[in-house]
Amino acid sequence: MVHYIKLLLQYTKWLILLPIICAITVFFLTKKAKKEYSSSTTLYTGVASGYSITSTEDERLDYFAVNNAFDNLLASAKSRETIEQVSLHLLAEHLLLTKPDPHVLGSAGFESLRKLVDNRLLARAKQLKDPQSVYNYINQLYTSQDDNVITDILNKPGSFYSIDDLKSNLVVTRINTSDIIQVVYSGNDPAVCLRVLQLHSSIFTANYKRLKSDQTYSAVQYFETKLADAKTRLAASENDLKVFGQKNRVINYYEQTRYVAQAKEELDKEIYAEKVNQSGSKHALLQVDKKLSSRENQVSNGLSLINLRQHLSEANSGLERAKVYNNTAKINEFSKRVKMLDDSLKSESNKYLNLNYTPETIPRPSLIQQYIDNSVSSDKATAGLGVLNNQKQNYLNEIDELAPLGSTLKQLERQIDINEKEYLAILNGLHLARLRQSNLSLNSNIVVQDKPFFPLQPQASTRGLLIGLSFFVGFILVVTFAIGKEFMDSSIRSPERAKKTIGLPLAGVSITGGVTIMPYQHALRNLLAEKFVSTILPYISKPIEDNGNAQISIITTKAGVFPKTDLKRLHKFLSSLYNDTYWIVPINYSEVFTAALPQNAFAVYTPNLVHLNYKNVYELVNETPQKHQLTIYISPDLSQSSLPVSFAKSSDLMLLAFKANDTWLPLDKEILIKVKAAINDIPFFTWLINTDEANLDGLIGEVPKKRSWLRKKIKKLLTLNLK
Repeated sequence: MVHYIKLLLQYTKWLILLPIICAITVFFLTKKAKKEYSSSTTLYTGVASGYSITSTEDERLDYFAVNNAFDNLLASAKSRETIEQVSLHLLAEHLLLTKPDPHVLGSAGFESLRKLVDNRLLARAKQLKDPQSVYNYINQLYTSQDDNVITDILNKPGSFYSIDDLKSNLVVTRINTSDIIQVVYSGNDPAVCLRVLQLHSSIFTANYKRLKSDQTYSAVQYFETKLADAKTRLAASENDLKVFGQKNRVINYYEQTRYVAQAKEELDKEIYAEKVNQSGSKHALLQVDKKLSSRENQVSNGLSLINLRQHLSEANSGLERAKVYNNTAKINEFSKRVKMLDDSLKSESNKYLNLNYTPETIPRPSLIQQYIDNSVSSDKATAGLGVLNNQKQNYLNEIDELAPLGSTLKQLERQIDINEKEYLAILNGLHLARLRQSNLSLNSNIVVQDKPFFPLQPQASTRGLLIGLSFFVGFILVVTFAIGKEFMDSSIRSPERAKKTIGLPLAGVSITGGVTIMPYQHALRNLLAEKFVSTILPYISKPIEDNGNAQISIITTKAGVFPKTDLKRLHKFLSSLYNDTYWIVPINYSEVFTAALPQNAFAVYTPNLVHLNYKNVYELVNETPQKHQLTIYISPDLSQSSLPVSFAKSSDLMLLAFKANDTWLPLDKEILIKVKAAINDIPFFTWLINTDEANLDGLIGEVPKKRSWLRKKIKKLLTLNLK
């Protein structure tokens, strides 16, 4: 926290100047600000708690559907079509004004309108006279083509009729979780505020009701069309069934087929019974014929019996046929004839019985009677079988006619069933669509609860708030810039970051120098120089005691590293400890060293590739080795030149001079790795140059300069020093 406070103190001028400039700018910009008026109205929608046709007493409320409905309402209230109609209606009314009217349009708005529209439009509005006619005219003009005077008016900002301005000044919100929406309009004319809300309420409610009705109109129309088609198909399929029944004379197909099948079954039983009787009669008649002998006296009687029997057989056949066809007259006629022939046959039989007995001593009349009975029975059975077989054939023919009709009838009935189900389904859909249409029509009936009012007093001015806000924004901009710059700055900046980034222990620090040096900065520079010298002193004192001389090698990876004042102070401190301190510097630093050191305290060399073969630094300047007590070798920029390994190995101490406002690049890291690999165990430190004094807390504590009482208290408070 203290670090950021110090950081902001560096921008003190801007922290004061920029907010004041922003506040003054807003003060003059808002000097001629117009008064703002505001009016509001509330509309009851009934979306959540209103009654609907489809609602029930225990129906749960669908909050998602309610929120969706209110979203639709709010979107519809601020839709472009609604705003356009409000603008056009308002413009139509104002075009009819001949002078300002405080209840319609104030003098400022009237003057703006006269500047906005041309005389031709005003003359045309005067001819039309009433607002509705003017609205119809300008609406037709607006929709007829894209480039017209009405389009320009509605799209030009700064007027009451601008679509964008009207939309931005119109605020539509839902009141909490109720069924009520509030519409607020703000403007600089109270009469316009009132009229805009009145127009908006009527146009919005009408448009929303039309929109909800259009939702189900297409569905109802669709179902009605489909229902008519389904009804036509159902009538056609029913008519096909009717024509089929008439053509094939089918009244009730299933009853008719069941009756024919049952009748045929009964007929088969009767035929079987007749066949049994016929077979028995024929067998008995054969046996009787064998027992009877042929006699002359029986011939005539036998012929008579035969004739009677033949006639009786024909009469019985006719009788059976009449019974089958239920012919009463024929039945009576044949019944009388059968009875007459039967009586005649019995009479002739009695005559025959009186003749004699059978050869087996059986009375002849008994054999004759058996013969006659069996003969009659056989003839009856034969006649009955013929009739029954004819009837069976009739049934079979009828079955052959009915059999293929069944599949066709099934197809027709199935088609009728499909068409009927389709018709009922579409009818149900139409019913639901009409119910939905009625329900939406009921729910879309928006009612104005609180009518808009004429605002008598303008809204409280926000000018003071804007000025204060601009001052605050200016302050925040400076703070944001300072902190953002701090975060985005990738330079070394502080001793702590130097240790962490470079990876070498810190030997000393030099602070930045300005045009004007404060008194406390002299003491601070001396303090830092003393700390620097005290750090490197142990590494050069022992070689001097043992060998009589020592060498310090200072390497750089960038040009323009050394500041004049720091070189001068360092040389002064080292010269006070060692009488003979000699600097060997590259030619590109000659100007800085010339200004900082005495002429006899340094020598200049020109970097060259041949120097890589030199054994010691004195060869660079043609000096006698070990002539000076302390020799300080300054390397050229190692990003452009190379460091002779022999120079590095002959050093008692290595220093990397690096500016705090520079960024540690991968190239610098690579150079450092190569140098460390060459020097082995020679002590290696960093000399951090151009460090901001605000970043020295971790090295020397509080910077020794005079501070006000308030600043001291604030710092104690920020550092939680409450004593």
